[in-house]
Amino acid sequence: MKSTDQAWSDDLLLALRLREVPGTRIGEVLAEVQSHVAETGEDPRQAFGDPKQYADEVAEALGLQRGRGWRHLLSGLSWAHLVVTVVIGVASFLLADSLWGLGAGDDAAFGVPSGLMAAGAVVVLAACAAWIAAASRREPDDTVRDPRTGEDMARLGRWQLAVLIGAPVLALTLMLFGGLLTR
Repeated sequence: MKSTDQAWSDDLLLALRLREVPGTRIGEVLAEVQSHVAETGEDPRQAFGDPKQYADEVAEALGLQRGRGWRHLLSGLSWAHLVVTVVIGVASFLLADSLWGLGAGDDAAFGVPSGLMAAGAVVVLAACAAWIAAASRREPDDTVRDPRTGEDMARLGRWQLAVLIGAPVLALTLMLFGGLLTR
């Protein structure tokens, strides 16, 4: 698929997820779109229209409520999700602050030694990551699978995973380097 076709398909996938279309049906819809584009060479926007409108049509055909969107997604979050999100944010800030302090040779926030604060923040972030991984395993499997091959159609690509991991690592490395420059 061309990158513009893939972008359209990605928008459709998100729109279908927001409308709570089951993963198996999303896989079928995406496979239909990809097959049509491959056979005709037609642009998916011309063939199927706007991805959000097409997702509305698919959801309506399944008898699902039309486009409740982000508010509905947020309503499914628990207090535990909110607490973990805040803890991740605070621990990330404290890790960045302590790395800056390590580089600068200063203490971290609250006068705590930078090394100790960095180690504590890493432990807290690892615990949060473990909680998220365990919670995702408890969720029902609603993977978007290609009905033709059985492969996951919504998995992260290598470059996406690299950015997801690389951006925070780069930012934290720059914090340490920035602290070293202040010496």
